[in-house]
Amino acid sequence: MLLLSLLNICVWHVASAVAQSRGGGQRAGNCPQIQIFGARETTTPQGFGSAITLVELVQKRFPGTVAEEIVYPAAGDELYSRSVGQGILAVIKQTAAFSARCPQSIIIMHGYSQGAQIMDDAFCGGPDLPQLESATSLVSKATANNTAAIILMGNPRFVPGLSFNVGNATAGGFAARPADFECPEFDDRIQSYCESPDPFCSNGDDPDTHQGYGFQFGSDALDFIVSKLVAN
Repeated sequence: MLLLSLLNICVWHVASAVAQSRGGGQRAGNCPQIQIFGARETTTPQGFGSAITLVELVQKRFPGTVAEEIVYPAAGDELYSRSVGQGILAVIKQTAAFSARCPQSIIIMHGYSQGAQIMDDAFCGGPDLPQLESATSLVSKATANNTAAIILMGNPRFVPGLSFNVGNATAGGFAARPADFECPEFDDRIQSYCESPDPFCSNGDDPDTHQGYGFQFGSDALDFIVSKLVAN
């Protein structure tokens, strides 16, 4: 127990040092050392949805962490594509505003299902929607520099064979990236979780699998986040 407490203290000081080094000084007033953005899954009411599990794990591990939900429709069916487009723009806008206000704060991104798709597109570019087609990241330079970890769970853009994949899925999602997809700017900061029974990030037939990533992989994702804070 003592060893775990000492580790938490060590990681917290590392995070603080990283945050200060990014802006060459103290953080701006009312800015957290760590900010986590969460984006929910399709048809879930505004809030964090299933992303809340990891969000709360991060806040418990790093007291004082501020959580901000991505505000977008998370609509399904015929409104899905429009919802994704609005979600991508929301990720870009909200993270840019925060990075401008708090340039020394560390950012963690967590998207679940459609929420993972919009974060994938915002950070790794398209093509997904023609109006937002890009081969590179769409987020601001400050956001890119300050983002320590990107956790994607049940991402419809999942494609097998990528270095940052976690889980046993061997087939892509219903909006899968092309087989030769790369995200070189962020590939060492991403963890993308998908299991083969998932019908949304893979080609399975068990919706319950899709809803269980926070419980199944939450601790693993938290360990990855900690490792990124220490590495930086």
